[in-house]
Amino acid sequence: MFGIGSVNDVPRERAGQGAAREENAQLRADLTAANTVIAENMTHIMAMVLMFDLMADSNPALAKMWREVPPTINPNHIPEELGELERQTERRSSELRDDLNL
Repeated sequence: MFGIGSVNDVPRERAGQGAAREENAQLRADLTAANTVIAENMTHIMAMVLMFDLMADSNPALAKMWREVPPTINPNHIPEELGELERQTERRSSELRDDLNL
């Protein structure tokens, strides 16, 4: 049968819309939870930054190294860059241990 459709098609469409609304509500709830976790983590990260600043104020070598840290967090690196970053991290960690006499 061709045409606009039958009356029986309407409830199925409404059921699909209800499922979409439920999915949107769930996605909004998940997004709210994720934003809460991000906000909590940012608070902890800022506390760590303040702690490092306090430590750097009392140790000139650490202060110099802290100023040289690039301000980017979690950039997308290619494997070659990741290897170089790991070498730099090991070198800086070694320098820090030497400066702190650990």
